Amino acid sequence: GYFDKKKSDYDIFVIFKDKTPKNRKEIEKKFPKISLQYFCTTEELMRKINEGHWSIYITLLKSAKVLYLTKGYKKFLNELKKVDFIEQLMDTSAMELKAVKEIKALRENKGYRAAKWIFPAIRKRIQLLTYIKTRKAIWNIKKVVNKNKDILNKEERKFIINLDKRVKNRENKFTKEDRKKSIEILDKLNYEILIKELGSFGK
Repeated sequence: GYFDKKKSDYDIFVIFKDKTPKNRKEIEKKFPKISLQYFCTTEELMRKINEGHWSIYITLLKSAKVLYLTKGYKKFLNELKKVDFIEQLMDTSAMELKAVKEIKALRENKGYRAAKWIFPAIRKRIQLLTYIKTRKAIWNIKKVVNKNKDILNKEERKFIINLDKRVKNRENKFTKEDRKKSIEILDKLNYEILIKELGSFGK
């Protein structure tokens, strides 16, 4: 729903069985429209997930479109489905650090760039809260927003769903009030995850 032929790139995971080749830069130079989000082994990817990289976990299970796969990748996905993300979470410091960086980037960006930056940051936190409650990785934004009525008030839920539409339509308007509201929502979600649910913030 976000793709634009002239402006969009392709975010790609390339996952290896044993070791990672050293030609990543050559591939990126040859294919400028490709953004290699992850270029690593299944073991490295699983370690990142266990360190708190929630977005990898849900992307692989729910939103990634697979162009080519081997039996080994199918096996990896099956193993990933069995992972209880919260039980196997080793370190939430990466999540805490990312939260600080995302809010800093939001303060620096403007217009569509700011909206495109903040929406995924909000979405993945709501998805994580939903997973903590239900142990289900849900991608649909309306479903995850509605499953968190106890945390998000009506105005906040409406703002998030509207922000999704604005990003899809590439609207360039993102006001100071939008920025303020986005940071308030992020702060609220970070508090729910890192303090109330995982109890790790500041440790």
